[in-house]
Amino acid sequence: MTIELLLKNYCIQTAAKKKYEQSISQYFKNVSQLSSEALENIEKKIDILQYFLENADIGQIRSRYPDLNGKKTITVTLISSVLPHEWKLQYENVYVPVIWKE
Repeated sequence: MTIELLLKNYCIQTAAKKKYEQSISQYFKNVSQLSSEALENIEKKIDILQYFLENADIGQIRSRYPDLNGKKTITVTLISSVLPHEWKLQYENVYVPVIWKE
């Protein structure tokens, strides 16, 4: 699954938190109106963002990839996989692996 995060005056962590909160809000506001497939898609997005926020080493990611510190406006795509070591962040035609906490 891919999830787009807009970094505009805030870093990758804050962008992921905002997308996580928006996804939860979207889920509960539309739970009675969406198909089960759409609800499952939102649930999956919530799970992926929660896993990323809890387990990614955000400090290392920001220090290794300064473009993700929020000082310039960019869109970052979080690309998840069944195996966490295959997760990537993509921005401006750059693909970088997600760094996980040890």
